[in-house]
Amino acid sequence: MEQKMESSIDNALDAIAPQLFLFSIIIGTILILIGIVFMVKKSSTRKLHTAGIICVGIGMIAIVSGLIQI
Repeated sequence: MEQKMESSIDNALDAIAPQLFLFSIIIGTILILIGIVFMVKKSSTRKLHTAGIICVGIGMIAIVSGLIQI
């Protein structure tokens, strides 16, 4: 019984794995765009600029991670 449940969970996770990689790439792209908007905004404070840099960095990591896992 336990092995049957374990195998069905493994099969379900294997089925959705490609969508998760694609989701990672899409979220990374969105984070990069938000980060660029934060950095370019004229009325940007220093904290907003720092948040933009962090968003761009995390977005790049998400995209690279998604591409490597594909």
